[in-house]
Amino acid sequence: MTHVSSPTTFVALDSDGCVVDTMDAKQHGFLQPLMAKTLALSPEEAALYFACADYVNLYSVTRGISRFKAILLNFETYNQHPTVRQKGFPLLPTEALRGFVESGLPLGNPGLTAWLNEHPSPFLEKLLHWSQTVNAEIVASGAEFPAYTGARKALQAMQGRSATGIVSQSPEAVLREDWGKQGLLDYVQYVAGQEVGLKVKQLTVLTDGRFPREHVLMIGDAPGDLEAARSFGCRFFPILPGKEEASWDCFNNGLYEDFLQGHYTREKEQAFIDAFERVLPALPPWANA
Repeated sequence: MTHVSSPTTFVALDSDGCVVDTMDAKQHGFLQPLMAKTLALSPEEAALYFACADYVNLYSVTRGISRFKAILLNFETYNQHPTVRQKGFPLLPTEALRGFVESGLPLGNPGLTAWLNEHPSPFLEKLLHWSQTVNAEIVASGAEFPAYTGARKALQAMQGRSATGIVSQSPEAVLREDWGKQGLLDYVQYVAGQEVGLKVKQLTVLTDGRFPREHVLMIGDAPGDLEAARSFGCRFFPILPGKEEASWDCFNNGLYEDFLQGHYTREKEQAFIDAFERVLPALPPWANA
């Protein structure tokens, strides 16, 4: 098929767990152990925190939410865990963090720095240091997170046919590191990290005035990606957690062509969304314990 010189469609791609297989590795190798160290958790407390963080960040409807929202929910989920009550573990502090999360500021390191200028908090200073350390250690580790085979194939197929951009709540430097190591940066024209704001703002910045919203497709693996697509008013295609390669095969074997031709209807989209929503539960397995 002949490629067009000026694409009339835009494909926005989430990164972690969608294009690059990073979700488990970053949680287990960096975010969780560094948080356990920051909070000085005992081994038993840390194991419980890890289980709660896995549920919040990987295996539930909150998969993929922004970092500081996730930490607040990790803390709340931990505090509500029946084992915390049974064993009398100290509760994790949430009040100061909730103030920042509900402030309306961008929920990244720059936003937290700005919040601390007006609302000093030793605990939030510790969380800012934790977040900065996570970013630095991921880069310094030299870890390479593999791209899904189907995602690479899709990015190659989109060259010259759709404009493309990364839309993620990871810092831009981390995105460029992850995608650069996989040789994927040349396949995207734009990189929007957490510094730009939430995903609706990222989509707006990358597409407004250039692409009608019905010509924009958001690809993601988390409910937040779906919510952003709905709020923005574009189409959505889900990458199912645990079935990533099968999802990309579906995209590559006809769905992308449907989108280009204007045949990815709301009815077709809804069938994929229904399957997506069945994968991620709203309650943890211990909720009724």
